[in-house]
Amino acid sequence: MERRPGVAYRRPDGDPSRFVVEAAGEPRLDVDALPRTGWLEATAEADRERLRSALDEEPVDVTYRLALGDDDPTWVRECGRLDGSGDVVGYLLPASERVERRRRLERQRERLEEFASVVSHDLRNPLSVAVGNVELAREFEGEAADERLDRAHDALDWMDDLISDLLALAREGRSVEETATVDLRSVVDAAWHTAGSGSDATLVVEDSLPWVECDRSRLRQALENLFRNAIEHGAPDDCSPGEVPGTAERDAEGDDPTGASGSAEDGEPTGASLRVSVGVGPEGFYVADDGSGIDPSERESVFEPGHTSADDGTGFGLAIVERIAEAHGWTVSVTESRAGGARFEFHGIDVVDEDADPTEADGGDAATGLGGSSRE
Repeated sequence: MERRPGVAYRRPDGDPSRFVVEAAGEPRLDVDALPRTGWLEATAEADRERLRSALDEEPVDVTYRLALGDDDPTWVRECGRLDGSGDVVGYLLPASERVERRRRLERQRERLEEFASVVSHDLRNPLSVAVGNVELAREFEGEAADERLDRAHDALDWMDDLISDLLALAREGRSVEETATVDLRSVVDAAWHTAGSGSDATLVVEDSLPWVECDRSRLRQALENLFRNAIEHGAPDDCSPGEVPGTAERDAEGDDPTGASGSAEDGEPTGASLRVSVGVGPEGFYVADDGSGIDPSERESVFEPGHTSADDGTGFGLAIVERIAEAHGWTVSVTESRAGGARFEFHGIDVVDEDADPTEADGGDAATGLGGSSRE
């Protein structure tokens, strides 16, 4: 006879509190830890009524959480039927794979809803602007027609930004498959080279940053998004990031040979409208700034796709940051920095010994020439 997976059991009279093991052939469950009496009390309180109801049905098929020792509750699936004596007989199986599959499906459904929301609303608005201005351009001549076409072009550019961010948001929802031991400082430098260049902002690394276990390219994208968010919300109101006075003069003086504009290792930055700091925090690291900060009432919603307070923001940058953190098994939260700006904290990070062999890590970025744990 083919051996069935799971723990074969019997519940006398279908009693949800009694559990008799008849055959223990499931290595993924600790059979000795299964309670023989008081089963209902060992079931998570939120799942007890579901178990009671399932045992009154035919056939029995129910998934619930069961406390086995001091560890977190274990998800189990109970499949059974009533026999001629009124007992419930069946198999108890581990349900972690089924639960995880269901969670993946729920996440996929949520992302599909995000796609639908953007396509039906966010993309429709600039599309309407583009179509309307092209139609008007046909009725005008000369500069008036050119102005309408320029507006249509701007709307199409905006749609392109939205689509790029939306695709990035979808990709970052995937789990991290390959990680390496990476010098966090080298990733910070590379991200600042991309996001901070051309802005009147200064990067200050306040601590000796550790080596971390991560996907380097995805961590870099998360940092780039945080740096851009700080610059966009911390730049003076009368100019946009990349057009702030002072950058060209500083570059001309040769103060920043790497091209990572406004970066400083120690001391107070001079001539900068914004200071962005990176340092070591509890179980991880943080990115902070001395800008206007985030209102406490909005700190929970800033990670929601589409949430933005900037007129030209897509609202996906911080959502992508959270997705990247979750894909690594980390958490990210926002609070107030010491200077009154925003402070994003990453927790649950695998910090590696700083004396780790550099040959085992990705120590630099070929595109920028940045690498190692310090800047010359």
